Amino acid sequence: MNISYIPEHIEQLTIMNVPEYYKINDNHAFIVRSKAETDFWLKTHYGFEVMNGHVFYNEMMTDFQAEVQLRMNPNSKFDQAGLFVMISENCWLKTSLEYIPEGPSHLGAVVTNNGYSDWSTQDYPTEASKQQLRFRIIRKSGDYTIYVKKGHQWEQIRIAHLMEDIGKEPVKIGFYTCSPSKNKGFETEFLHFTIEEI
Repeated sequence: MNISYIPEHIEQLTIMNVPEYYKINDNHAFIVRSKAETDFWLKTHYGFEVMNGHVFYNEMMTDFQAEVQLRMNPNSKFDQAGLFVMISENCWLKTSLEYIPEGPSHLGAVVTNNGYSDWSTQDYPTEASKQQLRFRIIRKSGDYTIYVKKGHQWEQIRIAHLMEDIGKEPVKIGFYTCSPSKNKGFETEFLHFTIEEI
């Protein structure tokens, strides 16, 4: 199975936490506007627990490769969009670009096990944050390899294990966006989203 969800099969995706709005535009891209004060993070360092970001996802029992191509139009610190995987509220991961207006922005991944999140990042030029971005996640037996496309090359940015992924429950995989600040949300244009069984 290899399904491209935008625009033909977008209705097959389930929404986790409804955003401000979403629509297909004239260019057949899927537009999502986040709500303010939305995020995914549990406990570590900051102390807060927030699980109200917006995800459009499907469920998979098999190993898979998922890819998203997107373009953000961020306006507030930590506005972000990318890919999201969930086993439970205490076991999940996300990969994205997090916008920092004063720069540099943060390209990276958050991995959450046993209800505690960790965050690995690398600097990314803020002036490039509104250009197209592509992320890929490959799942193999509970292990996840995360990539970002830079130029013509896929660059590995993280390998992680989700402790609750023991192959007995479906895995939620989708694209996401959120806006942790108290300012208004922002629009992301999701150009392509695919899930392929491997």
